[in-house]
Amino acid sequence: MKSESAAAGQVSSATVTVLFYEAPAGLEMYNAVLTDLEVSKTGRVMIPESFRRGKSIIAVLEGECTILNALGERVYSQRTVG
Repeated sequence: MKSESAAAGQVSSATVTVLFYEAPAGLEMYNAVLTDLEVSKTGRVMIPESFRRGKSIIAVLEGECTILNALGERVYSQRTVG
């Protein structure tokens, strides 16, 4: 995980993009960019409980990502020709 190096004794921070569904069974995927997150000594990004509540997180991506297309978007955007 890319993190900002800090002097000894200080906590590193990271920016991530989180992909998630609304819990328990959301049908639309959302994404959010979270900045200045704490990184544990083992290198794991600590996502706050306040953000995780009510979501089913499916992926955590390094940095700020732009989602160009997600599963299902084409299905909902196509029109039926009859």
